[in-house]
Amino acid sequence: MNIEQLEQYAPYIVIIVLFIIQNNIFVRPEALERKHREILKEVEDNVESKYVEINAYKEFQNHIYSKLDEVKEQNDEIKALLMKRRKDD
Repeated sequence: MNIEQLEQYAPYIVIIVLFIIQNNIFVRPEALERKHREILKEVEDNVESKYVEINAYKEFQNHIYSKLDEVKEQNDEIKALLMKRRKDD
């Protein structure tokens, strides 16, 4: 790229750069870090009211899995009973 081409496209380059800066098209590291801190603070403030603790979730998950195992056992019993009745007929 020579000087004449640079002089020809310089106004467009300046306009594009100013547009990017004014409209915050690209995130700056400072703004990203600030937003990260805000999110972490919000999570810390709301962890007790909005979010489920991991231990409570795991207890719930274990409870559901145990209930599903019970349902599976009952389902197997029903299948066995139905198969037995079919053989008897």
